[in-house]
Amino acid sequence: MKNINGADAAVDSRSTPRADRKYFTIAQAMRALPLVRRIARDIQTVEMQRRELIQWAGTNLTEKKAELDEVELGRKFEALSRDMVRLIAELSTIGVELKDPARGLLDFPAIFEGREIFLCWQVGEINLNTWHEVDTGFAGRRSINELNRSPETVG
Repeated sequence: MKNINGADAAVDSRSTPRADRKYFTIAQAMRALPLVRRIARDIQTVEMQRRELIQWAGTNLTEKKAELDEVELGRKFEALSRDMVRLIAELSTIGVELKDPARGLLDFPAIFEGREIFLCWQVGEINLNTWHEVDTGFAGRRSINELNRSPETVG
């Protein structure tokens, strides 16, 4: 098992790495970021369109003034949902996890001091600057610089 900087890592039982998961080094995540950024923006766009369609349908169908009937609304929503599934599958193929489609919040699984962590990024951020423990989520985000100070990741 390799850690975040590509060195061999010891395993920590708090968040044991899984054999079926791709883990990123910081450098690998940075290289993937341009493609991931484009996919995340597309996900945000599709999610916004889905929410607008739901809001529009809730307002207009009750007034019986809908320009589109329920069948057409269903078709449009299904098409947007298929787009969302395709985009999430693209991220999954890369090894990145979508956490919040509206915010474009994503996690890159990584190994640090023998345990699984997430390198965290969201649309609007220029670079990958934060990480968090698996069980703390967005609220537990910390500077990625902490990872570079570890003797295991420096060495």
